[in-house]
Amino acid sequence: MKKFNVIIVDDEPDAVATIELIINEFCPELTVLGSINQIDDAWELIKKTSPDLVFLDIDMPRGSGFDLLERFPIRKFDVIFITAFSKYTQKMEEYGAFGCLLKPIDIDVLTELTDKLIEFRKSNPDKIFKLII
Repeated sequence: MKKFNVIIVDDEPDAVATIELIINEFCPELTVLGSINQIDDAWELIKKTSPDLVFLDIDMPRGSGFDLLERFPIRKFDVIFITAFSKYTQKMEEYGAFGCLLKPIDIDVLTELTDKLIEFRKSNPDKIFKLII
């Protein structure tokens, strides 16, 4: 079984720890490559590691998750947004989000989303996302 490489981008250490714990405990097909708390560092890490999936917070210091995605107008990785605000739903869709996790993070929602993503990727392994905004 192919392992899916994951990066977590969030400025809240508790959110990062929660996602890592859930992935390590309940998502054996995912491997966390790293976590980062700023979009500039996230951009570098994504370029360096080419993850399959990025868990991405929206509201962060020095830029948003949307700002980060604008640096990747064409991308191969999937995005699951992490946010405490449902007001971004429309914008998340415009940026090609696979899904969204609302804080506090629910184990069942995270595992359901990642299971759906894995199934999607099995049937669409070469899907590329083009940002059109």
